Formats: sequence, structure tokens, C-alpha cells
Amino acid sequence: MFAWVGDLVGRVVAWVGDLVARLLAWADGFQRRHSLFGYPYAVIKKYGDDAGGRHAALITYYGFLSIFPLLLLAVSVLSKVLTDNPDLREKLIKAVVPPVLQQTVDDAVTAMPSAGLPFAIGVIGLLFAGTGVVFSAYVTLNHLAAVPIRSRYGFIPRYARVLLILVLVLVGEVAAGALTVAASALPTVSGLNRFAAAVGTAIVVFVILTAAAKVLIARPVRFRALWPAAAMGAVAIAAVLSLGSRLLTALVTKSGPIYGSFATVVGTFTLLYLVSQALLYSAEAAVVLHARLWPRALDISRPTTADVRALARLAAEQERLPPQRVDVYFVKDEKAKDEKGEGKTVPEEKAPDETGRDQHPAR
Repeated sequence: MFAWVGDLVGRVVAWVGDLVARLLAWADGFQRRHSLFGYPYAVIKKYGDDAGGRHAALITYYGFLSIFPLLLLAVSVLSKVLTDNPDLREKLIKAVVPPVLQQTVDDAVTAMPSAGLPFAIGVIGLLFAGTGVVFSAYVTLNHLAAVPIRSRYGFIPRYARVLLILVLVLVGEVAAGALTVAASALPTVSGLNRFAAAVGTAIVVFVILTAAAKVLIARPVRFRALWPAAAMGAVAIAAVLSLGSRLLTALVTKSGPIYGSFATVVGTFTLLYLVSQALLYSAEAAVVLHARLWPRALDISRPTTADVRALARLAAEQERLPPQRVDVYFVKDEKAKDEKGEGKTVPEEKAPDETGRDQHPAR
């Protein structure tokens, strides 16, 4: 009897396995033939290959550590520049600083030196304290673009570019606040002020994201390859910023009963993580589109040409020394053996060289 039950279970398991294999093969063939499904899957697949969640978490973490120094720096500069125009200064500060953080920033600005060398040292200190998120963006952008480590910028050029983008972010932050203040002066029509402010913010963010990619990626990148990601990221950030104050207040309110005094931290982290995820997926979508990295295989035993290119890019990124080159092959038979009985790699399809490297890499 037990033998009969075991045989029945074996048959059921085999039938289910065969059904799953057939469904997988059908779904794989369908998404390979239809870009409407193949392209989104390729974006998700590349996000996983690139450990996108880890990079989004790092940007969130460093963004959280950088946001207060950047807000404090922006408010300090505005307070210094607009000393003779207190009304405009207050409007700009309210537009730049989220309501939940305004009291904290005001207290910090009051405690800062107001003039002379101490003020200059404080500003420089805040500037360097805010570099963490830009450094994280630098690493992420070069990783997504598969720039080999050996080709990335050295210490001084890297720091100079990071500081340049940080200054650009500060200017953009003030510009977005100014556009918000200007939009508030428009005729009071249902949603017109908010829409105008969101459009202005999206344009500013688009310029910043495009400039950041051009400056931080350690290889020439054309505008046509950048604008899709910059556009998607600008729309996402503009939407978050337009709803940010209300969304952050809602997150803090919801988190309060659970996290208590940490509710503001949790709400800010959540908001930053949403922005980071939106930026990562936007960048991945642009890379997949520009490099034609689709369709990808659902059935990993039958990799596509896009799989070969995508995995070759990941491998080539690990080149660390100037003379080092990484070559990628796929095997026809995983069980192939050479005459010594050891595993033998049989070239099935060599990954195409996309970086202009010499065709005889070091082995």
C-alpha cells in the first residue's frame, strides 16, 4: 500500500513539474516575442542583477544623513543673502524646508555662527557633511552604466565632481523654492498654483539629474541616453515633493503610535526610500532601452543575447587594474570534461565587446 501511495505522489509531483515547465516555457516565449512584456521584465531583471534594492537603501541612508546639513546650509545662505528682505526669505525657507523639520532647522541656524571665519568653517563643514548622498549616487550610476572600476575617477577628480554636483543640488533646491513662491502669486484657480510649482520643480530636477549623470559617470554619455531616466526621475521627484509635506505628515501620524519619537525619522526614511526606488528604476529603464538589454530569459537554461550582454557588462565592471580584462563565455555543456577529467569551458557565445577594449584580454 505504501508503495502505491509513493508511486501516486511521484506521479503527481512529476505532473506538476511538467505543467510548471510548460507554463514557464510559454511565458518565456511570449515575453520574448512581445516587447510590451519583455521590456518591463528586463528592467526588473537588471534591477535584481545590479542589487538595486541595496543601492536604493544606501542612497536612502546617506540621503537621510545629508538632508539636514543640506537644508541647514540652504537656510544659512538664504538668511545671509536675503537679510534686507525678510518677507521673501521666510517664504523661500518655508518652500524649501518641510514643515515637520522647520523648527529643528530654525533652532540649528540660530545656534550657528552668523559671520566671519566661524561661519565660513561651518558652511564648509556642512558642505562636506552633505557629500554622502552624492558619493552614493556616483557609485550607483557607474555601477548601472557598467563602468569598469579601473576606468573610474581618482580621489581628487571624484571629490571635485561630487562637490560640483552638491553645489548644483543646493542651487536647484533654492531655485525650486523660488519657483514655488512665484507660483503662489498666480491667480487662485483650482490646482493651478500647485501644478505650476510641480512643473517648475520637475524642470529643475530634470536639469540636475542630467548634469549629475554627465558629471559623475566616468565615460562619455550622450543626452539621448540620459533624458529618459532624467525625465522619469524628475516626474517622480516632483510628485513626491508636491505631495511630500502632506505625505510626510501622514507617515509621521501613522507611525507615531508605534515608533513614538522616532516617527519623524521613520517617515523621512520612507519618503526617501520611495524617491530612491523611483530613481533606480528610472535609470535601469533608460540603460535597458539604450543598450537594448531585452528580452531577458525567464528560463535561465536558454539565455538570450541580451542575457549575454547584460552579464558580460557585470563581469567587465570588475576590472580593477589598467591591464586587466575580463572575458565572458557561456558553456554548451555544463558537464563537458577535458582530457584530465576537469570541468572544461566550451565557448557557446562570446559576449560582445562594448567598451572598445582590446580583443585579446589577459587570462
